[in-house]
Amino acid sequence: MSDNSENAAVGHGGERDMARDIGASSIASHIDLFFDELHRIDVAYSDYARRAGVSDNVMCILDYLKDHDGASQRAICEYTLLPRQTVNNVIASFVAHGFVELGDAEGDRRVKTVRFTPAGRRYCNGLIAPSRAAEYRAMSELPDELRSALLKGMGVYGRVFRKQMHDIPCSFPASDFATPYGSIVLLRDNTEI
Repeated sequence: MSDNSENAAVGHGGERDMARDIGASSIASHIDLFFDELHRIDVAYSDYARRAGVSDNVMCILDYLKDHDGASQRAICEYTLLPRQTVNNVIASFVAHGFVELGDAEGDRRVKTVRFTPAGRRYCNGLIAPSRAAEYRAMSELPDELRSALLKGMGVYGRVFRKQMHDIPCSFPASDFATPYGSIVLLRDNTEI
């Protein structure tokens, strides 16, 4: 049994020959390739968190706080898209370990800000700096023209996709598809989950 070390490292089976697939694919296949690659990137981050002994949620919050020390818990929730209770639990754990201190936001004492302690800053840097360095090394391996094309393409796709998502009418009668366990969710291929 042979072992593809890149796939083994991120817990993935065989990868497709993307160059061949891009040239011979439909738009639907391009969408699949795009999101498959994003998923593999997410899996690499998740694998790093697991190997570091922390959850994805901890890594996500630390990554945000590294650049936004003093942010409110609400801002953390809005950026990370994590539920409020999850963020509160992670922050409470950080407080208990002496990694952060909570403070009152200017103008609204009900809003709590999160600031690193010196120990918390070291903890954050110890976990986040290696992943940021990996991002830098990966991006620096791309030729300038490919890096520019990647960023331009992502920017254009992101703007168009957000507009398309915004323009979807939200009059879907979810109650028509209710089950005792909640509404039925349809996948891209119209299968139910």
